[in-house]
Amino acid sequence: MAETISRTVILVTHEPAPLPDTASQRLAAMGYRLEWVCPAAGQRLPDIAPHHVAAIVYGGQYAATETRRFPFMAAEIDWVGQWLATGRPFLGICSGAQVLAVQLGSGLAPHPDGLSEIGYYTIDPTPDGTSVFPNRMTVAQWHYLGFEIPDSALQLATSGIFPNQAFRYAENAFGFQFHPEISMEQHEAWLETQIDMTTIPGAQDVFTQRQLADVYHAPMKSWFEDFLEKWIRGGVPW
Repeated sequence: MAETISRTVILVTHEPAPLPDTASQRLAAMGYRLEWVCPAAGQRLPDIAPHHVAAIVYGGQYAATETRRFPFMAAEIDWVGQWLATGRPFLGICSGAQVLAVQLGSGLAPHPDGLSEIGYYTIDPTPDGTSVFPNRMTVAQWHYLGFEIPDSALQLATSGIFPNQAFRYAENAFGFQFHPEISMEQHEAWLETQIDMTTIPGAQDVFTQRQLADVYHAPMKSWFEDFLEKWIRGGVPW
């Protein structure tokens, strides 16, 4: 029992009470202890200890470049740098990927035509990304900012609207602009509480999103669970 408890994954959220998601549920089922922390709610990011084996930074409404407005984001960016120095598995999702990109020296920007990706959209693997994304995928998205690929990273996936969808840094740090972790429950909650975002140019309406979720959520979840198992063990192929 002690061995299982010692293997802890830090989950950095930007919501005080996050709903269940595929990442946390799958990692818990694999026997990992989960340590949730919400810097946006005033919680301090933990000192990195030997029992911390992996870290995930989730999405949220706070831009990684707005550190004066949101000082906790500056602390988060610095903490990600400390984590990367350990070489342990790291995953940034949506704005978590933007935090990773900013920490590595890149910037964020809106789409030049003011478009968003809010709904389900296709992404395509790059030549460097085929071991992670074997085929074109349709994935959940919820953003209107995009990141640049850091000079020290490899672009893994692209799309027709925001060209930078995924990247890899070093052996086992990944940034995904999209939301493979989202559960159907979370998606419904976002449609209810953030329905105004479905009116941003490029966003899909509620009816379209629900139709696409019925088709594409299950294969996205299956791919992500397989990715998580390889990622947590340091086995994502090149």
